[in-house]
Amino acid sequence: MSGTGSFEKVMAVAMVVAVAAVLASTVVLVSALNVRPFQVTGTGSEPRRILVTGIATVTLVPDEARLVIGVVAKGETAGEASRENAEVMSKVIEALRGLGLTDKEIQTKWLSVNADYDCSGGRCVVVGYVATNTVEVKLRSEKFQVISEVIDRSVAAGANIVQGVLFTVSEERRRSMEEDLLKAAMADAKRKAQRAAEELGASIRGVLSVDLTVEQAPYPVMPYPIMLTALRAESGASTPVVPGEVTVTARVQVSFEIG
Repeated sequence: MSGTGSFEKVMAVAMVVAVAAVLASTVVLVSALNVRPFQVTGTGSEPRRILVTGIATVTLVPDEARLVIGVVAKGETAGEASRENAEVMSKVIEALRGLGLTDKEIQTKWLSVNADYDCSGGRCVVVGYVATNTVEVKLRSEKFQVISEVIDRSVAAGANIVQGVLFTVSEERRRSMEEDLLKAAMADAKRKAQRAAEELGASIRGVLSVDLTVEQAPYPVMPYPIMLTALRAESGASTPVVPGEVTVTARVQVSFEIG
C-alpha cells in the first residue's frame, strides 16, 4: 500500500470520528435544552420523582414581646467605665422591678468592657474604655400594657440602649397549631404534585422523602433607640407601642415517586 493511500485512509477515519463527536455533542445539547417546567429526576433503575414545596400560613395576634434595654458608659480606665455602667444599670433594673417585672422577665444578655481606640492619627491609640450591659425584657400578652412604661422609665433611669420591641407567638402557642399547619402544607404539596404529574402524563405512586419546617415572621417595632430618647425629652409623651400581627408559616418539601 502506498504512503498516499495510507494517509487518505487515516484522514477518512479522522473525519468519521469528528462527525461522530459533533453528533454526540448535539444530542447532549438537545437533551440539556429539553427542560420540563417541573423538577423531575430519576433515570434507569432509579424511581422517577417530582419535588414540590407545600406552604400553609396563619396570621395571629402575638402573645409575647421582647425588647433589649441597656447602658453604655465610658471612662478613662476600665474600672471607671465599669463602675459608671453598674451605677446606671442598677437604677434601670430598679425601675423595671418597680413596674412589677420579675427576675424571670429580666435576663442579662450582654456584659463587656472594651478599650476605646482613636485611629485618626495614622495609628490606633487607647483613649479610654467602654462598658456595656444589656438585659432582655420578656413579657407575655397580659403585660403588654406596661411596654411603654418599660421604655420610658428605663430611659429616664439612664438607659441609652433600647433595641426594638419584637412581638412573637410563644413556643407553646406555636406548637399547639403546628399539627394543623403541617397538615395544610402537606395537602398543598400533594395538590401541586398531582397537577404536575398530570401535565407529565404520569401519576403519583408514593412519597420518597419529606422535610418539614415551621417558622414565624415577628413584627418588630421601633428599631431606632436614639429616637426614643428624643421623643421623651421633647414631648414628654408616653412611647406608643402597637403589637400588630405575626405570621406563622409551615413549609414542607416532599419528594413524590411518579410513574
